[in-house]
Amino acid sequence: ALLANIKSHRIVEGGSTLTQQYIKNTIGEKDKTLARKLKEAILSYRLEKKYSKEEILEAYLNTIYFGQGAYGIEAAAQVFFGKKASEMTVAEGALLAGLTKSPLEFSPYNNPDKAFYRQAVVLNKMAKLGFITNEQAEAAKIEHLTLVPKKEEVVLAPYFVEHVKQELIQEYGVEKVFTGGLHIYTTLDIRAQKNAENAIATTLNRKKDPEAALISICPQNGHILAMVGGRDFKDVKYNLAVQGKRQPGSSFKMFVLVTALEQGYGPNDRFNSASPQVIKISPNPKDDPWKVRNCEGSGHGMMTLRDGSVNSVNTVYANVTMKVGAENIIKTAAKMGIKTPLDPYPSIGIGGLTIGVSPLEMASAYGTLANGGVHVEPFAITKIVDFDGTVIRQAKPEGKQVIDENIAYQASDILRGVVERGTATRARIGRPVAGKTGTNQLYRDAWFVGYTPTLVTAVWMGHPEAQISMYNVHGRRGFGGIIPATIWAKHMRSMVKGTPVLDFPKADWSKNGKGRSFNAASWISRTKSLLEEKKEEIKNKFFQEAQEEGEEVGQQGEPPSAQFESGASKPKKPKPAKKSKPEHGANIISQPEIAYQPSPSSLPVAQPFTAPAPQPSTKPQPIPVTPQPETPPSNPAPVTSEPPSGNTGDNDDDNSSGRPRIPSLPRRHLQ
Repeated sequence: ALLANIKSHRIVEGGSTLTQQYIKNTIGEKDKTLARKLKEAILSYRLEKKYSKEEILEAYLNTIYFGQGAYGIEAAAQVFFGKKASEMTVAEGALLAGLTKSPLEFSPYNNPDKAFYRQAVVLNKMAKLGFITNEQAEAAKIEHLTLVPKKEEVVLAPYFVEHVKQELIQEYGVEKVFTGGLHIYTTLDIRAQKNAENAIATTLNRKKDPEAALISICPQNGHILAMVGGRDFKDVKYNLAVQGKRQPGSSFKMFVLVTALEQGYGPNDRFNSASPQVIKISPNPKDDPWKVRNCEGSGHGMMTLRDGSVNSVNTVYANVTMKVGAENIIKTAAKMGIKTPLDPYPSIGIGGLTIGVSPLEMASAYGTLANGGVHVEPFAITKIVDFDGTVIRQAKPEGKQVIDENIAYQASDILRGVVERGTATRARIGRPVAGKTGTNQLYRDAWFVGYTPTLVTAVWMGHPEAQISMYNVHGRRGFGGIIPATIWAKHMRSMVKGTPVLDFPKADWSKNGKGRSFNAASWISRTKSLLEEKKEEIKNKFFQEAQEEGEEVGQQGEPPSAQFESGASKPKKPKPAKKSKPEHGANIISQPEIAYQPSPSSLPVAQPFTAPAPQPSTKPQPIPVTPQPETPPSNPAPVTSEPPSGNTGDNDDDNSSGRPRIPSLPRRHLQ
C-alpha cells in the first residue's frame, strides 16, 4: 500500500497493519499525507523490532475505544458485561472485537442487529484461522448475552458537545481527546441553550410532531451561543443544525435581494407578480420555459421589490433572478457564508437547490447583514489548554467586509417589513427585527431566519428521515412563518430581555433605482396580441422600433432570454442604474468571551447573556429606539384536509422547473 501511495504521489491505499493502527492512535495525527504514512511505517518497523506481536496486540487492545466511554479491553469487559476480560466467553469477546471497527455503528445498545452480525463475522474468521472450531463458532452465535444496563449520561447541550468532540477528534485524534487531559473552553451560553431547548420543547410538544433545529450566533464575533440539532438527542443523534442539508425555500431569497441591491436595484423598482408565469430561460426554442407560480395562486400586477420581499412573491423573485443572474446569486451566497456547492439554475432565486443548506450556514450568512456586511466565521471552541496548562489553541475571530455596509443596511430595511407586516408577524418581539421565512414545496421544510443588530438565529422544522409533507401541524399548514417563527420569537424574547433596544442603522437609498418597471410576461403577451390584430404591419413596425431602442429581438418579437422590459405601451430601454458600492479526558467548558460577562472562575458556570455593546467605529451606529408593542397576529383557520397537488409554501415554490427536480433524500440511520 505504501509503495502504491508513493507511485501515485498521494494516498490511494490504506493498508494499515495493526501496529500502524496502534501508532496512529498513539500519535493522534489524522492528516492523509505521504509524510504521515511514511512516519507511521518507520515507527511501526522500530516497534516490531523491539516488541513481540503479542505485546503489540496487548498494547493495542489496551488503547482502542470500544464505545460507552470504555478505552481498552479490560474497561470494555467491565462496561458491557460487568466482568474481567479473562472471564469473558468466546461469544462476548467476539462481540467486543466487532466493536473496534465502529463503536457507534456496531453498538449492541444502539444497533443490536448490526452488533451481532459483526460478531458472527469475527467468529467465522476465528474458525477459519483455527482459533476455534466451526462447532464452537456456531454455538457462540446463539449464546445468550447479558449486557450491563446502559447508563444514560445526562449532558447539557448534547448536540453542541458532540459537535465540539467531532471537531477535536478530527484535529487531535481519539486518544488525545479522551485521555489527554485537555480542557476545552467553548462559546456556549448556558442561558441561551436552555432558552433554545425550551422554545422547541414547548412549541413542538406532541409525540408525532416534526423535528426542529435551532442555532443562535453572535454576528460580531462568530460565537455559537446555542445549538439544538433535534428535539431529543436520545432519539435523533444526527445534528440537523450542522449536518442537515435541507431546501431553504424563500429564506434563500435574501441572497437574490442582496445581489439586486448590489447591482443598483431599489425597493420601488417594480416586477411582474402575475401567477402562474412562464419565463423563457434559454434562446433555444426547444428548451422548456420556467413555469413559476405563487403560493396563493394569482398575482397583483406590477409589484415593487420591497412588497415582493415582504410578501415573499415567487414570480417577482423569479424575474429579479433573471435580471441579476444565478451565477451572481451564488457568488453572493458564498461570500456571505454558504459553503454548500450551488448550481446556477434559475430556481435558485426562490430556494430550489440541488443539495440544500444547513441552519448553521443560513445563520452565518444572515449574520453578515446584522454585522454591517462583515462576515465572521462561526465557531464553537475559544481555547484549548493541555494537561500541563499550556494553551495549545486560541481562537482569533476575524471579520471580513464581504458586502458594502450600506447594502447590508438596505437589505435589513427591506427584511424588517417581513416581520412587521409580511409573512413573519409571529416573529415580532417588540423591538427591531429583520428576517425571512421559507417553506419548501408541499411543506417539507419550513424555516425562519431572523436577526437583531446583535444576535442572529435560524430555525428549521421538518422530517429528517424522509420528504414528508407538513400539511397539518397542530391544525395549521407547515409555513415557515407559523411554527418556526413562533419558536424563533420564544427564544429571542428570552435572549434580549433586559438588554438595550437597538435599531438598525439607516440605509442610504440615493443611488438605487427610482421605481422602474421590469415586466417580462405582460410585454410578451401584449406583443402577441398586437401581432394577432395587425399581423405583418404591426409586426414589422415593432421589430423596427425595438431595434431602434437597442433591444435584441428573437422569434415572433419575443426576447430570446427572458429580458424584462418596460410596462409602457411601447418598449423602452431602461436607464442604466448606478451600482452602490472524561476522566482524564477532555473537559469541555462553556465559557463565553468578555462580551458576555463570563465568571472569573474557571468553572463552567452558566452566565446570563448580554448582547455586546456596539464598538466605536466610523460606521453608522445602531440607534436606541422605544420598544413597540407587539401586534397580535391573526390566526389562520385550522387546516384538516389533505394536501393538494402542486406547489405550496409562503410563496416558496422552489421546484418550478428551471432545473432538474430534486429527488427525495434517502432515509438516514440516525445515530
